[in-house]
Amino acid sequence: MQDRPTRVLLIEDDPDDYALTKDFLSDIEDDTYEMEWVSTFETGLEAAQRNAHDVILVDFRLGERTGLELIREALKAGCRAPVIFLTGQRDREIDRAAMQAGAADYLIKGRIDASSLERSIRYSLERRRHMDALERAHAREIEIGARIQSTLLLTQPPADLQGAKIGSVSLPSRKVDGDFWGFFRYDRDRFDVLVGDVMGKGVPAALIAAASKSQCQDAIRRLVLRLAEYGRLPDPEEIVSAVHFSMTKQLCALDSFVTLCYARFDTAKREMLFVDAGHMRTVHYHASTGAVSLLEGHNLPLGFAEHEMYAQCRQTFEPNDIFVFYSDGVTEARAPDGELYGVERLQNLVRANADKDPDRLADMVCDAALAFAGPSGLSDDLTCLVVRMAADDEGRPIYRAGMEVHSTPQELDAMRRFVDWFCKERARPALAEAETNALVLAVNEAASNILDHAYWGARDRRLQLNMEAYPGSVVAEMSDWGQPFDHTTVEPPAFDGSREGGFGVYIISQCVDDFRYYRDDLGRNCLRLVKRFRGADELGQDANAPADLS
Repeated sequence: MQDRPTRVLLIEDDPDDYALTKDFLSDIEDDTYEMEWVSTFETGLEAAQRNAHDVILVDFRLGERTGLELIREALKAGCRAPVIFLTGQRDREIDRAAMQAGAADYLIKGRIDASSLERSIRYSLERRRHMDALERAHAREIEIGARIQSTLLLTQPPADLQGAKIGSVSLPSRKVDGDFWGFFRYDRDRFDVLVGDVMGKGVPAALIAAASKSQCQDAIRRLVLRLAEYGRLPDPEEIVSAVHFSMTKQLCALDSFVTLCYARFDTAKREMLFVDAGHMRTVHYHASTGAVSLLEGHNLPLGFAEHEMYAQCRQTFEPNDIFVFYSDGVTEARAPDGELYGVERLQNLVRANADKDPDRLADMVCDAALAFAGPSGLSDDLTCLVVRMAADDEGRPIYRAGMEVHSTPQELDAMRRFVDWFCKERARPALAEAETNALVLAVNEAASNILDHAYWGARDRRLQLNMEAYPGSVVAEMSDWGQPFDHTTVEPPAFDGSREGGFGVYIISQCVDDFRYYRDDLGRNCLRLVKRFRGADELGQDANAPADLS
């Protein structure tokens, strides 16, 4: 026995057929039904769109309109109830047309009785329940796919780049799409940006995008190892060629292709090397002149031609220049009248908003394309990645040096001497004795805590220390692979001896001007200590003594 009556909507212009249907429903044993009757096409369509019924019975003839038209319009408007089509004659073409329109079943008047009507309603409702369950499962899969995509395909750009800042945004036309990007950093001066777009949409495109990004990562790893003996990094054209070789046959077999732009930024040389594999032209804003140019290569997408030879292009840049990478969904956004957004609008937007933060500018690009498309929304994925070069010498150290030690107390002395030497010989101006001693103490305290707590006393692990000198300050950054540590949970030390612990973080905080703990993109613990130069007047020393920067 059902919990509540089944709500039936009958759209029928013949009162006799209404009375007959009502009798059939009342004759059904075990189940009860509540029926609403409407007699015109217009009132029937309005009632169906309310989604207030469990099942709908629709007559074929409704004045000058037909039940087939009503089914199509109701389903298009979001009607969820299963529809059973009623007709006075047996016609296979009408039967087929009803099924194609979306009807759940087809009944012939004159052959209907209480049993056949109950069976049709029951089967239609069960089919609707199964379809709802499948839709919910599919929605969950899409949601999971979207989370996987945001985690694996649309990773966050590195926030601590020196010499550049990156902003990014992606708006899928569905929850899962074929757009992807990647960031690969080699050292403080060189990093790669990858932006790609797989033909198609949905989960299949996302799977190919994941494979493409994985192949790029694998190609970089193998080429870096292979070229280490030559003392150089792989060029972008070598990386893309390796990915092309590993994927093109499979892409052809899948009848798919991948467009991408792979760019290498060298902030020391102020140049970008890039391979354009059929991707959208990169927008380059020249800060010194306000001009906007388009960068374009001449290679085909991956999966087009097995013997394609990929060649890189070279582009120099100046401080505050901007590079905008994007997918075709941006420039091919279509207004209701059919007009495309186009690259000229994109250039004008970048020029007019060149003072904006990269994240904000990327948002503005996608928002503008979305607004241009209007109520119809996205027909393709929107992806935008903005790279802004730093101002002249902004964020670049004047000197850097590093060392690596094992997690043994005996090696801490070498680390202390290294910090002392760097502060006195490489900082500009050289740190005073008191400032140097404070930074040495902070590094020593941090290293001791890493040995005892992060590595749990293990003596065969590694600890890296990188020193950087900036005008007026010195930065010491320590990295280890030990247990993560949240210094914000450490209570202040009890100086009366009533409680142990807390002194390490306290000593470090008192010895430096700023410190920050974070986990980097490799999963390492990183502690960044900053000591600023206070000046000769405050310390009574010659703060302008020249430092040896050789």
